[in-house]
Amino acid sequence: MDVSSKNNNLRFDFIVIGGGSAGCVLANRLSEDPRNTVLLLEAGGAGRDPLYDLPFIAGKLFELKRNNWAFQSEPQQNLNGRRMYFPRGKMLGGSFIFNGAQYIRGNASDFDHWRQLGNAGWSYEDVLPYFKKSEQYEGGPGRYHGADGALPVGKPPVISELTRAYLEACGQAGYRSNADFNGALQEGFGIYDFNIRHGRRVTTAKAFLRPAMRRSNLRVETGALAARLVLERGEATGVEFMQGGRTRHAYANREIVLAAGSFNSPKLLMLSGIGDASRLAEHGIGVQLALPGVGKNLQDHVNISVAYEATKPLSFARTLRWHTLTAEMAKAILLKKGQITRSPLEAGGFFSTGPGAAAPECQAVFIPYYPGKGLKVRVPWADPMEGHSFVVHVWPNRPESRGFLSLRSPDPAAPPVFDPCFLTSESDLRLTRDALRITRKILQQEALSPYRGEELAPGADIRSDDELDTYIKTSAGIGHHTCGTAKMGQDPMAVVDARLRVHGIDRLRIADASIMPTMVSGNTNAATIMIAEKAAAMMLSRP
Repeated sequence: MDVSSKNNNLRFDFIVIGGGSAGCVLANRLSEDPRNTVLLLEAGGAGRDPLYDLPFIAGKLFELKRNNWAFQSEPQQNLNGRRMYFPRGKMLGGSFIFNGAQYIRGNASDFDHWRQLGNAGWSYEDVLPYFKKSEQYEGGPGRYHGADGALPVGKPPVISELTRAYLEACGQAGYRSNADFNGALQEGFGIYDFNIRHGRRVTTAKAFLRPAMRRSNLRVETGALAARLVLERGEATGVEFMQGGRTRHAYANREIVLAAGSFNSPKLLMLSGIGDASRLAEHGIGVQLALPGVGKNLQDHVNISVAYEATKPLSFARTLRWHTLTAEMAKAILLKKGQITRSPLEAGGFFSTGPGAAAPECQAVFIPYYPGKGLKVRVPWADPMEGHSFVVHVWPNRPESRGFLSLRSPDPAAPPVFDPCFLTSESDLRLTRDALRITRKILQQEALSPYRGEELAPGADIRSDDELDTYIKTSAGIGHHTCGTAKMGQDPMAVVDARLRVHGIDRLRIADASIMPTMVSGNTNAATIMIAEKAAAMMLSRP
């Protein structure tokens, strides 16, 4: 592969910036044609740590700073002034390395809404083929599923007794059962699908990138921090990046695509002089293109919990006690069996808080373990010394609150400044409160009576609106589904058009969760992979 230009800089047909869920898909698809040369730049490492392969414990690893951008928000006025922790993957595979491995696409109406906002080609029927293209569904191909893709999607082989009791309680509370949240209907409760195969998490780095790395026309550079885009006469022609203490450059014959995620894609635009002109001037950055929507429209889910003691020793506390954890780890590593090989997020569902909703308003996730009586609920398997318990995490699907992101300094290594502005919409707070009450109602059903002990969170004495609001503001966490900071659309605050081309700059696209104009109803990883599939198809078609 000839990757050199006459001035000894790297030159490729396509440059992909960011090796996360989207970037790994893009690198694979763009390099399928051996005539296309492709460079993938990843700021982190290769991501070969086997601990990240184990679905049950990988979530614990996001508390560490290794392989993690570990962003901190500005103090949240409506969360008691707390700075919220936003772990983001910094290695090949991105945040897929330590998410719950759930495969949730979103509601069909989410994508129809994107189309209604003026984004032609993004209705549910338009994007469904791209969901199916990447999917290797254990149930086989059909109207809603593909079976020939690289990404395994399927149910866990074993479900805990507590989880089965929870699903029975959902039915007793009047909610329907749903065997496929990614099928004809999203509403209801059931077992989630996961990206796990043979007891191992399967990220897009494994499913898409590793098989492609043997191609001579694909080059992957890790430890490569993008510093700025090279812009010439309204075109993106290259990228300047830092690697091993050196400044390097790479140039694109055709296009550059940003897949650095909802924090780093808008940050790179700003470092390159694309964004709000007044904010760029504050950092002494020359304005290449005034695009005020860069970094705006930040969205994420706000996650609240209802937890109970378990009166029978059936929760994941069995697995996490020190005298059993070593044996469970050995079983997982050597035999690819046991709880460590499965996600702790077994079941849940989608529901509305009242009649008349066009689509489910909230999502719930049931986990047969809760770390304790403290309100700091982030990682339900964090403390192995706590007793048996269970918890439901719940959040509104489509929050109205909008935040923003900006530069901290012109230093490419500096983290961005960002404020999610959580719960600034009264509707978000009301929905969270109502969802909490519905969750309590479900957990009080007869099916859980043999297992249900004391209410640990929020606590049986927390009943009134004011008391629940206080609990929400003191204990809510985040959904880890940040999106929207380089939104797709045609309005003055849009950053990319319906073909994901940055407005006003030729040969530059964005293909990650930052382009979502509004949140999807559920986890954002599956939709991000779909966006990458669709982006690659559009780039290869050349318009």
